[in-house]
Amino acid sequence: MKQNITFRIPKTTMLLLFLFLFSFQFHAQQSISSLNRDCGTIESVQFTNGSQSISIEDGNVYDLSELPANFYLKLDVQGNSESARISAENLETNERIAIIDNSEEYTFPNDDTSWSLGTGTFKVMTAIHAGDRGRGRNCDRAMFTITITNNCFANAGTLTADMDSVALVNGMATLSATPDGNSNVPAEYNTVYVLTQGSGLVIVNAGGEPSFEVSESGDYTIHTLVYNPETLDLGVVEPGVTTGVDVLNLINDNGICASLDVPGAPISVMECMADAGTLTADMDSVELVNGMATLSATPDGNSNVPAGYNTVYVLTQGSGLVIVNAGGEPSFEVSESGNYTIHTLVYNPETLDLGVVEPGVTTGVDVLNLINDNGICASLDVPGAPISVMECMADAGTLTADMDSVELVNGMATLSATPDGNSNVPVGYNTVYVLTQGSGLVIVNAGGEPSFEVSESGDYTIHTLVYNPETLDLGVVEPGVTTGVDVLNLINDNGICASLDVPGAPVHVKDNVCVAYSGTMYSMNPVNCLNDGAATLIASQDEAAIIPDGFQQLFVLTEAFSLTILNVSTSPEFTVNNRGFYRIHSLVYDPSTLDLSVVEIGVTTGFDVVNLVTENEICASLDVAGAINLVLAYDWICDFIEYYFHKNGNDNSNLASYVNNHDSYKSFEKDFIDTHSEIRMFPNPVVNDLNVNIRLFDDEIMSFKILDMTGRQVLSGNGMTFDTGSKSINTSALKNGMYILNFESDYRTISKKVLINR
Repeated sequence: MKQNITFRIPKTTMLLLFLFLFSFQFHAQQSISSLNRDCGTIESVQFTNGSQSISIEDGNVYDLSELPANFYLKLDVQGNSESARISAENLETNERIAIIDNSEEYTFPNDDTSWSLGTGTFKVMTAIHAGDRGRGRNCDRAMFTITITNNCFANAGTLTADMDSVALVNGMATLSATPDGNSNVPAEYNTVYVLTQGSGLVIVNAGGEPSFEVSESGDYTIHTLVYNPETLDLGVVEPGVTTGVDVLNLINDNGICASLDVPGAPISVMECMADAGTLTADMDSVELVNGMATLSATPDGNSNVPAGYNTVYVLTQGSGLVIVNAGGEPSFEVSESGNYTIHTLVYNPETLDLGVVEPGVTTGVDVLNLINDNGICASLDVPGAPISVMECMADAGTLTADMDSVELVNGMATLSATPDGNSNVPVGYNTVYVLTQGSGLVIVNAGGEPSFEVSESGDYTIHTLVYNPETLDLGVVEPGVTTGVDVLNLINDNGICASLDVPGAPVHVKDNVCVAYSGTMYSMNPVNCLNDGAATLIASQDEAAIIPDGFQQLFVLTEAFSLTILNVSTSPEFTVNNRGFYRIHSLVYDPSTLDLSVVEIGVTTGFDVVNLVTENEICASLDVAGAINLVLAYDWICDFIEYYFHKNGNDNSNLASYVNNHDSYKSFEKDFIDTHSEIRMFPNPVVNDLNVNIRLFDDEIMSFKILDMTGRQVLSGNGMTFDTGSKSINTSALKNGMYILNFESDYRTISKKVLINR
């Protein structure tokens, strides 16, 4: 039986002992064969595990990865020895173990157990004796200085907990971690994940994945162990008893190449205190009002929201509990009929990410599964507060004001509107018209007709209200206090089926009449011809303007058809460079209320200015008709039109009729020439000579053609000049009958019928 002796020796004593033993070994080696040939010799000392062996040589370095698994020391002895003394000292720590082995084969440290001194530099001394218990004659000795290293490449790496804290949900929680990718698993090595509990790191589970289910609260840690099943037997692990430290000591004490991530991924498991409680619907059934309904519920006060947790209210639709909305209050607006439910959700935003919820797709059941499947501490009130939403058929329709703006006359004004015929009044419902004042829509009157009298200026609106007197009590309305918004809120907040035309028919009531007046304009010489490319247009005030204090008068030149503004001046005189019809207008305005900087020459029209004034109720006056002027470009047409105008008189009225009957100057010019070309032919019927008188333009050269009724030309006169406007055409070569006589020039074509009868 072996006797183990473990003790520490002071360094000075060890040094003397080392010198003595070294000298002893030197002399012993010289006489070993002569002194011990009768009781045995030490042939070698080996690292072995019973099946694999490596001989020890003095001064060598041995790596644990190269030595047999679970090795120990064995003496290979020849002869008749009875016992052996074996000791090993760690020269780095001074730890020394010495044994006496009384039976062959002689092993160290004890009964074939594995080497337990770890790594370092060791002095190993062996001696065999002739007697039992290491007594009697010393048969042989052997001493070695060796180094055992651990160049172990196994590395467990590190883990990061997927959640630092989880809660028991229905008595269970799932703990998981993710490897950080920094482990090293040599060939033939395995990886196992170990779950420990408490500060003592008591092993409670192990598996091939870093994920475990637990049923108790407390502190847990997931560790990674990289090991060689040939060198580390995990069968010694007893769950609930063995600790991570025990495994680490087993590795270190036996010089086993393995790696345990001792800090691991710590996870705290708590009891889940979150409780969503219950809700009660404020109304079990509501109706859509103007296409909308408000659903609301009241918490019953039985929820529990732990510190760091939030409360959110979730609206689901249908029996499938499809999530359609969520918010901080148990109140939601919907636009569709159907069955809805308001739920309470109590959750920790650090553990439950609601960003995965897709409205219209995700269901309340999906959220519940997300909570349960991931061991998240959260609580969802699944039954919630159910509410039914029905279609409301009441529709106030719309109104159109009979006049958008009215004025007080003798301190009174009548406001009225006409229903557009698009209302719907269900059976049992009534229609009432409501008059509100100001932007706050303060109710000032109501009645059975959309017509009211007022005595104050301001902004008013006439609204239609379709309601059921059984569900909406209008006795709460206090004129001058209650607003249209109050009534609307009363309807919406209580889910009442009624309809209020909120925009209504707005009517503005004015105090005073604007006295600004532009007067009217006319031109003494409305027809002008371009002279050297320019013409000056001048207008005068026909009817005097009224210009109140602070107001100004301007004159505006526009293109006569589109009223596009071409120029503005303080005097009614303008120079133009193009032929066409023009108007000169008078504008009386207040610069403080009408900003003319918005006028863009060549773009803005007189109509735009009128609309600006009207829509903004600005006191200003524009003579829209203005004084019409005609500018002509060619001498011949100038002469012709001036002749015609002077002959017929009333130039201004003629010009107005031309502008009214045409859409452009070009169409006027063509039509005027075609209509007013003068020609006289006599006699008709013709015997031999046809006399023709035509009023010619300057330098106009006329030619003529005579065509029979089949369109064949029978006579012509090319390049014929009518110097005096008179000409005689001999027709004696033509047969009796009807003919067409065409006169043509660069400016016009004149066609007449002539009858030849001899």
